Amino acid sequence: MHCYWTLLTLLLLSSWPLQAQSLAPIVEFLPECKQDDVLPVKTTLKVRNNNLLRFSQLRDVPEVARYLQQMRENASARRFDAVLLQQLKQAEYKAPGNNSDVFVQLELFRFCDGNDALSDTSADPGSSRQIRQSLGTLEVKTSINTVVAFARAESDYKLIAPPHMHVSLTEGAMGVKPQMTATQVQALWGTPSADLVLQDGSRLLGYGRRLWVLLDPLVKVVFTDSEILSGVGRNLLEFHPEFDEKPWLVDGKVPYKKDMVQASLQLGSWQKKSALLWRRQLGTQQLSVQFEEFNPESVDKNTALLTGFRLSGQPDHVVKSPLQQAPMADVLTFVESVNVRNLRQHPLASQLLPQLRVHQMVQRRNLIWWLPTTQLHVLLQKDKISRLKVTAPIIRNLQQPDQFPQLLKALQIPISKAGLRLAFPDMQDYGDRFQLYRDDFDILIEFASDEEHAPIELLEIIYHYPH
Repeated sequence: MHCYWTLLTLLLLSSWPLQAQSLAPIVEFLPECKQDDVLPVKTTLKVRNNNLLRFSQLRDVPEVARYLQQMRENASARRFDAVLLQQLKQAEYKAPGNNSDVFVQLELFRFCDGNDALSDTSADPGSSRQIRQSLGTLEVKTSINTVVAFARAESDYKLIAPPHMHVSLTEGAMGVKPQMTATQVQALWGTPSADLVLQDGSRLLGYGRRLWVLLDPLVKVVFTDSEILSGVGRNLLEFHPEFDEKPWLVDGKVPYKKDMVQASLQLGSWQKKSALLWRRQLGTQQLSVQFEEFNPESVDKNTALLTGFRLSGQPDHVVKSPLQQAPMADVLTFVESVNVRNLRQHPLASQLLPQLRVHQMVQRRNLIWWLPTTQLHVLLQKDKISRLKVTAPIIRNLQQPDQFPQLLKALQIPISKAGLRLAFPDMQDYGDRFQLYRDDFDILIEFASDEEHAPIELLEIIYHYPH
C-alpha cells in the first residue's frame, strides 16, 4: 500500500502541468462541505537533519515546504479548490545517517457549490506540526516553548477548561457575564488566544478562532464572530481545544450547528427580531442567537443552522473601532534597526520599545507574537528578537493603506522577484516562494502566484542565535 501511494505521488508530480494562476491553498481545518471526488495522497519525505535543527515547524523545513508547494501546483492544475493537510509528523525512530523521515498525508478536494467555508474542526487536532526528534548530540525539544520563547513567561500562560459550555442569561457564556473584569475572565477561561487594543481604548480578547470578549474596562459583550479576523489572522491563531472543538450549548441543551426546527422545539419562545435572529432579555442583559442558511446537499430547500450567539448588557455594544496602531515613524525606525542587510549582531528585544508592544496573538501555544501594527509581527526569545514577519492585515476590511511597501523598504528587501534575485543571488526560487539561508538568518517569502510580477503576500525573517 505504501508503494502504491508513493507511486501515485510521483506520477502526480511528474505529469501535472503548472498553471500561471493563484494556487490552491493548504488548509488545516475541515471544510464545512466538500464534494465526493477527493484525491488522497500519502508519502514519506527524506529530510536532512541539519534542516530540522533550523526550524521549529515542519512546514518551514525546505524539503517539506517544496513538497507542499508542488502539491498546491498539482491541485490547481487538476482544478481542486484546496489541499487539506491531514497529517504531518516526524518519524518516532531516529533514522541512520544524516536524514530523517517525515510522513505527509494530504487530500485534494473541491468545496460544495455555494459553500467554501472552513469549519472550526482541525483535520488532525492531535498533530503538533513541530519538530520533536533528538538528532545526535543536539536535541530539538518536544515542547515548542523550548524551541522559540515567547513574550509572556511560561508560568503566566494558562490553558483552562471553562466551568461548562452553557450559554444562557442566568449562567452567562461558559461562565463569563457582562460587568466581569478581565482578571475574572482569565480566571475562568485562561490566557486569551488574541489580546487586541481598539482605537477607542476598549479591549478585545479572543479565545480560539471565533469567540470574543469586549471589555471597556468591564465585560460589555461575549459573542461569536468569524468575520473579525482575516484569513491571515485566523491562521495565526492556535487551534484551541476548549473553544474550537467543544460545542457551546444554548440554555445547556441546543448545540452549535443545530437545525432551527429542532432548536425551536427545545428552546421555547424567543423574540424573533428576524427569521434568523432570535433574542431574549432578563433585567439589564440580553442574549441573541443567530442562524444561517446552508444548502449542503445542493437541493432547492435551505437548512437554517444555529451558528452564533451574543450575550450583552444593555444597550448592546457593537465592535466598530479599528485596532490601535503604533506610530508609523517608530515602527519604521524599529524595522530599519533589524534589517538583515546591515546585520552585525542578533537584534535585541529591547529594540521593540514599549509603545510598539500593542497587540498579542498566540500561535501554537506559548508562541506569542507582538503586533505593533496589523501587518507587522515580532517574536521575542529571552532578550533577543527571534523572528519578524510582514503579512496582509490580520483584520478583515481594514481601511488603511497597505504597509508592505514601507516595511519592505525599511528592511531593505526588494519588492519584486527580479530585485530579490539581484540583491540575493543565492536565494532559492520556487516560483511563488523564495527562500534564503544564511548563518545569521533565513528569509522566507511567499508571493500571490508564480507569475513574475506577483506581489509579496508574506515575508518572514528568522534570526539565528550564535552557538
